Amino acid sequence: GVNIPWELTWGPDDMLWCTTREGDVLRIDPASGAYDTVLELNVNDSGTEPGLLGMALNPDWSNTPKVYLAYTAFDFQNGNHERLSVFDWDGTGLVNEEILHTVSAASIHNGSRLLVLPDHTLLMTTGDVGDGGSSSQNLNSLNGKVLRLNLDGTVPTDNPTPGSYVYSYGHRNPQGLIYDEATGQILMTEHGPKGGDELNHIVGGRNYGWPAITY
Repeated sequence: GVNIPWELTWGPDDMLWCTTREGDVLRIDPASGAYDTVLELNVNDSGTEPGLLGMALNPDWSNTPKVYLAYTAFDFQNGNHERLSVFDWDGTGLVNEEILHTVSAASIHNGSRLLVLPDHTLLMTTGDVGDGGSSSQNLNSLNGKVLRLNLDGTVPTDNPTPGSYVYSYGHRNPQGLIYDEATGQILMTEHGPKGGDELNHIVGGRNYGWPAITY
């Protein structure tokens, strides 16, 4: 009964947490498969890739039970955009949305994967919104990037460029992101043009080449 599940992560509460592109957050009992819908968001999911996408849970769950979500929305002030929001977990649902950041969004190439690193900073991938990569090489744009934020939405003081959220750039549509505890590496999968998908080791400040370098 789940339609277009997108993110699936193991929660610190020993439950499986899942987003659906249509806007639901599910909390799943791994023993029985039974689940509760703990949030229903009004998202802009018009297209093949927008909607409710990435999710990360605060690792200090016992003291700060918060859930981070990336989803696309539309309003007359911002137009079509992607929100990074944080919600409080009250034991039965996600409440008290706080929008930490917004970037441009489109019907394709929204990136959206979230990852909390061991230093308790948050990575967020963003796509080039189908612009052919012009934003990916523009350091004044937050699209086509991996962004690094503090958990309160501020810019970490040790980011590659002082005052900038940009951690790495030159990306097309990165939608897979993990931290490899064995090596201490950040690994990311990225959708390229047909035949140009990539698996990258993400290093702060590095340019990953899109659109000049691909395949």
